Order: sequence, then C-alpha cells, then structure tokens
Amino acid sequence: MVNQKPVTPESALSLVLPLYNEEDGIREIACGLLKEFKRWAIRCELVLVNNGSTDDTAKILKELAEEYRTISVVHVPENFGYGWGILCGLRVTTSPIVGFMCGDGQIVPEDVARVYRRLIEENLDIAKVVRVVRADGFQRKVMSNVYNGMFRVLFHITSRDINGTPKLMRRQCYEELSLESKDWFIDAEVMIKAANGRYRIGEVPVEFRPRVNGRSQVRLRTAFEFLRNMVRYRFVRE
Repeated sequence: MVNQKPVTPESALSLVLPLYNEEDGIREIACGLLKEFKRWAIRCELVLVNNGSTDDTAKILKELAEEYRTISVVHVPENFGYGWGILCGLRVTTSPIVGFMCGDGQIVPEDVARVYRRLIEENLDIAKVVRVVRADGFQRKVMSNVYNGMFRVLFHITSRDINGTPKLMRRQCYEELSLESKDWFIDAEVMIKAANGRYRIGEVPVEFRPRVNGRSQVRLRTAFEFLRNMVRYRFVRE
C-alpha cells in the first residue's frame, strides 16, 4: 500500500472513499464533493482508495491527486473487500473528524455536507445518513429491509439503515471502536460497537440516488456475508 501524498494536518475532516473499478464516475464524484465542501468552508481531505481496481481508476486518481492539494490516494494492490479498503484509508487520516462513504455517487455532495454539519452543530460523536428514499432496485430494497429487520432483532439497535454512509465520527471515537471488518460488515460493526450508550449518534434523512456509472458490487453472496457476520457477532464473539 502506497500513500500518494500525506493527509494535510490542517484538515477538519478526512473522508475515505474505497473505489473498485470506478473509472467512469470518480472524477465527477470527487470534484463534486470538493466543490460542496468549499461552499460550506469545510476543510476536508479526500482519501481516495484504489481498492485493487483493474480498470483505469489508479490513473485517474493519480491525476486528481496532482490537480488537487486536498486529495490523497492510497493504493491497495489486491481487493480483499470493501471494508479492507476503508481500513487502509482510515489508517492514513490525521483530521479530528474522520469517516467513510461509498464511492458510487448515490449520495449527493449536499447531503454529505449536511451530515458533517449535523455532527458539528449538535456536538455528536457519530453522524450518518438514513436512506428514506431509495432508487436502487427492488432486489436491493428487499435485501436491505430484511437485513435491517434482522439486525434490529439481534442487536436491539433502532437505526432503520445500518449500512447508510457517509459515516462520520470524531477521532477518539474511531480509535476506540477499533474497526476490523474487511468486508461489507464494517458498517454494521460501527453501529454494534457504538451502541453502548456512550456515543451520541445522529442520522440525516437522504434520498439514495440511482447509480449513474460503474456497477454495484453488492451481490446475493453479500447477503450471506451479512447473515454469517451477524451470527458471528451476536453469538460467537460473545
């Protein structure tokens, strides 16, 4: 793993985006986020993680890092999972607030800024989105509803959208959570470990937009991953 450029220590927020074969959309997504952060005077460092891509994602990230001082790039040679890309990106962050989100552009930059502002204005430890309107297809909606329902039963967590990102948190909170999931369960791990009453958590309702570029990496096997990990966390780890 090679960090293309160190995270700027003066950044208020370090936001990690794991990217797997996102050559068609990442430039638009990154530039949109930077523009929105600038509009709200949010000093943000984008940490773009090339998570084992086999297309031209690495080339585009190199160009973005050369063009924008506030973009850093982490290269992961082999894709070991969505969560692994996030963990590799979080390790190089230095800002007082850190977080991650999917790099597919389904959450608009305006909503990302809203999550940050909610965390700051209400002095929260963790802020995230809850997707109240979804445009990601019938199968994904069914999978999400079943998963969130099972999650509430097993872990008694009231959130309607466990996997909603961005998830932003204060550095102390991030360090205390000691995240370790290499796969899609990293979102759930945040919520499980934070559900001890110690952390102030807020959610921002958003519209989940259709994916314009690239292909979703969520497959049927992802649902089995979720189920296996829920059982492991609920019964085996205890």
